[in-house]
Amino acid sequence: MMGDTFARARSAEQRAARRAAILATARQMLAGGGRIADLSLNELARQVGLAKSNVLRYFESREAVLLELLSVECGAWLDDFEAALAAADAPAGVERFADAFARTLETRPVLTELMANAGTVLERNVSTDAVAEYKRRSFSQIARLAAILDGEVGVLPEPGRTACVASMHIIVGGAWSATRPYPAVAAVYERHPELAYARVDFRVVVRELVAVTITGMRTRPISLEP
Repeated sequence: MMGDTFARARSAEQRAARRAAILATARQMLAGGGRIADLSLNELARQVGLAKSNVLRYFESREAVLLELLSVECGAWLDDFEAALAAADAPAGVERFADAFARTLETRPVLTELMANAGTVLERNVSTDAVAEYKRRSFSQIARLAAILDGEVGVLPEPGRTACVASMHIIVGGAWSATRPYPAVAAVYERHPELAYARVDFRVVVRELVAVTITGMRTRPISLEP
């Protein structure tokens, strides 16, 4: 929580520190298994130690906070992913890529929670300028992931290369949502195991679906024509 010395951020450095503190608090609220649906702007402001109106001086909405946090988390994960590939004993290829991809994401629940809500929640209640800035950062990170993919499996022809990377985001979001049923659903699974067919192991499902997607893209050219 911020102290009184941060009550009025005047310089660029103070404003940057205030924004960083807001992002760090949002991250902490999600890090313990929190859900975006339960993260309110009022509670975020309370935990930062600011009035809600003051938080809105630095971010235009709760969703704007979370979009920037998504970019920060994704950049940190890409660093981890590249390091995991460099340290892997297995030879470069689809299996090594898919295993490191799933393994490193499994350790970043904040990122996966954000990814699972990016299109349906985070891109609402934000201005076109905020979305455009997020999309620019996202495009840069997609290009970085595509370059990592190129180095592991060879360059896929377009539009398959871009579609492959985009599919990975969809896989992660879907698998994460299936991994975290709400309490009522979890209770049903416990009482009626035969209904738990939708319960999945996040790392295994992501690893296998990413590997299958890459393999498919390499053997069958993709068409995006309707």
